[in-house]
Amino acid sequence: MPIKLKKHALAQAVTIACASSLALPALADELMLEEVIVTAQKRAQGLQDVPISISAISGEKIQDFNISSLGDLSGSVPNLQITKTGITNQIGMRGVYSGSNKGFEQSVAMYVDEVYYGRGQLIRLPLVDLERVEVLRGPQPTLFGKNAIAGAISLTSKKPTDEFEASISTLYEFEHDESKTVAIVSGPLSEQLAGRLVLSYREMDGWMENTTLKREEPNVQETYARGTLVWDNDENLNVSLKLETSEFDTAGRSMENHSPIGAYVPLAGVLNVDVDEDERRQDNGQESDNQVNNIVLSVEYELGEYTLTSTTASVEYSARELIDVDYTALDVFNGTNQGEDFEQFSQEFRIASPTDGPFDYVAGIYYQTSEMDVFDNLYFGSALGASALRYAVNGVSSKTFEQDADVWSAFAQFNWHITDDLSLTLGARYSDEDKDGARTLINDGSNTSGIPAGVVAPIALTPQQGFEATLSQLGIYNHSVSDNRNETTFDPLVNLQYNVNDDVMVYASYTEGSKAGGFDMRSNSLPTGFPIAGTFEFEDEQATSYEIGAKFGFDRGEINAAVFYTEYEDLQITQFDGAVGFNVQNAAESEIKGIELDGRYLLAENLLLTASIAYLDYEYKDYDVAQCAPAVAATQTPSSSNPNLCDFSGERAANTPEISGNLSLSYEHGVGDWGLMSYAVNMDYSDDYYASSTLDPNSKQSSFTKWGARIGLESVEGNWQLAVIGNNLTDERILTQSTALPLSETLTSDLGVAYYGIYERPRNVAVEFTYNF
Repeated sequence: MPIKLKKHALAQAVTIACASSLALPALADELMLEEVIVTAQKRAQGLQDVPISISAISGEKIQDFNISSLGDLSGSVPNLQITKTGITNQIGMRGVYSGSNKGFEQSVAMYVDEVYYGRGQLIRLPLVDLERVEVLRGPQPTLFGKNAIAGAISLTSKKPTDEFEASISTLYEFEHDESKTVAIVSGPLSEQLAGRLVLSYREMDGWMENTTLKREEPNVQETYARGTLVWDNDENLNVSLKLETSEFDTAGRSMENHSPIGAYVPLAGVLNVDVDEDERRQDNGQESDNQVNNIVLSVEYELGEYTLTSTTASVEYSARELIDVDYTALDVFNGTNQGEDFEQFSQEFRIASPTDGPFDYVAGIYYQTSEMDVFDNLYFGSALGASALRYAVNGVSSKTFEQDADVWSAFAQFNWHITDDLSLTLGARYSDEDKDGARTLINDGSNTSGIPAGVVAPIALTPQQGFEATLSQLGIYNHSVSDNRNETTFDPLVNLQYNVNDDVMVYASYTEGSKAGGFDMRSNSLPTGFPIAGTFEFEDEQATSYEIGAKFGFDRGEINAAVFYTEYEDLQITQFDGAVGFNVQNAAESEIKGIELDGRYLLAENLLLTASIAYLDYEYKDYDVAQCAPAVAATQTPSSSNPNLCDFSGERAANTPEISGNLSLSYEHGVGDWGLMSYAVNMDYSDDYYASSTLDPNSKQSSFTKWGARIGLESVEGNWQLAVIGNNLTDERILTQSTALPLSETLTSDLGVAYYGIYERPRNVAVEFTYNF
């Protein structure tokens, strides 16, 4: 007899009311979309009832399309941008990012099971066995903390199940020799205790050829393990304990040199820049080794109609980054060897009132303490002395940075239901933060002999200069500096929500947000440095945001719209120091406005269409100290305050496409009486954008359309599934970040410029098999 099509549970359904293109349908016989439940406001709510611009992506869809990290996910979520740099990843929301300086907090707050993950390195965490990912756009200070100045991302892991289940899934990708295995077992251990164990291993050879080391890169190895216990007394107490560990290592990076201009030889007569597509020439291995461990204890107690929640967490991670900064096969700059050790303890107590009266609220207190130790060593190799640079050789510039931080905050969000249809929300968070920071830089040239006379533009070197004196002319000074800072912030929220009828809700909101100041970890310079003075301490950022929106729901579809306007002041920016380093300043103001539209519609039984489009207008209102683009500096507006810099006031920021969007179509049907076939095709679109903060036209990525598809076959019993997954099927070459090569112009007399860039993964096709026990 014919098969009855499976009704997917909520975690298996289309959870993207904000129209990620990664979804398959969740259908009922009446051709009605299932409601999507989120916890964006620390309560379980229907997505269409939340007066925020928000997307929700199910964990099943992340698995279905082989989404291994947040970076792979960003193209399908409106106005979410996640880019890689040479040493870290950056999350951007509506065009607002944090730089790669380890002294920065992230502009987009990331939470994993309600625990704050504020360090940029943690964006690289593998995505394994998730219930869902929620993306909240715009400042979210009240419930997600003061550093959520651009938005928040919340990841929720799957919990232990009431019934026994186990599965093993294995995937193999043909183009880049990628394999992944995930094993899961979950179920009751006693009448009141349940557990879940997740193990995962992934490896990949890569797609770029390192012509020096004769290997494919980036070579990836990831291991992941999570154990969760949940005890429920079946009355009013629920206790959850999670232990999680992850190690993710990479050899080589998806970087290559591109767009040579003029005499682009970085070391005249020694080595040309390799600009062949998908090839690179680097000699030190370019390693990235990361380990993250965390323990989370969550306690939920029902006190009458009130819910009390305690979340206690410890997070620690270590990261080691070895970076070839000369981008050649020679021992010139032998590399940047950078490491970070970080420990964080946090405690949150929260109370949620009942919601059946004219007033309800969520309130709490939060405490966090953290310690961070960073080292950053720049090695100068022997090949440098043999080149036209006439440079001091065989030395190291060693930098260490330490920071201790303590923050506590109190927050509350009150809802007043003025009528059955009209509600007013008032919220605020008060935060008090102390930071102590110290940075030491030592130039050690003990193995360095004198250097012959020579002139290196823009630096004149005299005969027999010592290593320390030479580096001081590059703005690399021996120094030791320390300081402490305290800042208090008050970030309010006002939101007015009106239900026009059962199917239409409109809202308007006003929000203020802030991001913590801190200390510059990367600068080589003192405040008297050359040619741009360094500043050890930088101040907090502020945002003021206005948003109006509407959410329309009907039996077979949903449409959502948001219009926003946000002003940012005292943006924390990173400036090139004119030599080989970077300095941080609060030096920019911006104005951002835009429109976000999304929806999903059930065209027919088992046939679902989802779509979204975002318009983004980003303008620097005041940015007179921007880093110029080396090749076109003469055509850019000069700074009125510093001849080495440019004025970008009135310009658009990097990585801010004006139009972006996605579209997907999914369908499933029975195959006789023994199986279920499913199909999905998705398209992501992006307008052109600058991939470099210098707004260099040679770094411009043209508009592109990226396609993905999935075909799956599942047994009628649901005990096995086979799928073919394709991403970037048209093999689009997508540049996400670009910078002028340090040695192509800055330190040589050559007039040409070459660039290095980071590219997205090209076309990849995988087969995945899952067996459920």
